[in-house]
Amino acid sequence: MKYRFDVDSWGGHFSVPCCVATEYLKTSDGNYLKVLLCILSSATRDIESQSITEATGLNEDIIEDAIVHWTSLGVLKLVEQSESSSIAAVVQTTPAAAPVSAVESVKPMSKAVDRRIVVSYSTKEINEKAQNDPELKHLFDEIQNYINNTINGKELGILTDLYETYHFDVPTILIAAEYCNTLGKYSVQYLSKLLIDWFEHDLCTYDEVEAEIIRRTEYNTYESTVRRCLGLTNRLTAKQKEYVEKWKSNGIDESLLNIACERCLDGTGGKINFKYIDQVISSWVNKGIKTPEQVAADDASFKGKGQKSHFSASEKDNSFTVEKLERLVKNFSSRNEDNTQ
Repeated sequence: MKYRFDVDSWGGHFSVPCCVATEYLKTSDGNYLKVLLCILSSATRDIESQSITEATGLNEDIIEDAIVHWTSLGVLKLVEQSESSSIAAVVQTTPAAAPVSAVESVKPMSKAVDRRIVVSYSTKEINEKAQNDPELKHLFDEIQNYINNTINGKELGILTDLYETYHFDVPTILIAAEYCNTLGKYSVQYLSKLLIDWFEHDLCTYDEVEAEIIRRTEYNTYESTVRRCLGLTNRLTAKQKEYVEKWKSNGIDESLLNIACERCLDGTGGKINFKYIDQVISSWVNKGIKTPEQVAADDASFKGKGQKSHFSASEKDNSFTVEKLERLVKNFSSRNEDNTQ
């Protein structure tokens, strides 16, 4: 479908930077576009927040977030923000700073961060920081690729906190955001919680965070394999996760997991028991068994020796049934009768 606009019927008009439509339209909230259009169409260089509120129906918090959004992208340059809520913004005529390249992470000199301190940044402070620090501006530009919703002023403050207080560099924050995205976690709050947790476990540099992401990704893939082999749909307990980590570290692949699962079902009457499976796998590990062929050879060896089971008597079910108890009592009575004769 094609559209044609009657330019001659426009009357007054104003300019909008091309980058708004070609680069930032997809990642910019509709309310932020309203604020931008209101500022660009203003007949004066200064415009009151109240005027924007009346024109758009938006509250001042959203307006402040919109100003931070467009200035961080380099579309607007905030010339002045007086206490009377008068905003003087102009279209940025100089090209926005080129994205900075990934820099080598430097281990923070001090990791002593008092968690009781809550860092809060005003809209003006965030804007000034982004203008004065190309790396922080690059963070604000790139982070939107991993977050579903347009980032607001509070979230920009959280990112600034990670960058300035916890000393995570921009590449480290971005790779963590990409990892969160693969998990289906698209919020800045989740990203912050994850990075602070890693910080407290002494994982701060790019290399350390990347290694942790690789470790977690490999574990998640292996756990999915275990769950599939065992037919599990519920979340694993902490103890079950320990077993999974142990099997992974021992190099137990899917083929061996399937065999261990079958033996567990045979030995438990059709029930999944992680301890039982671990006993089977541990016996293989102790013997250096790593393939299904080696398992088959080990089974043949046991049959050749006339043994019925790989497990000792102590590993079998020693519980008494009613029938066992009755036979025991009957045998005991018979022996007593023989002894009295």
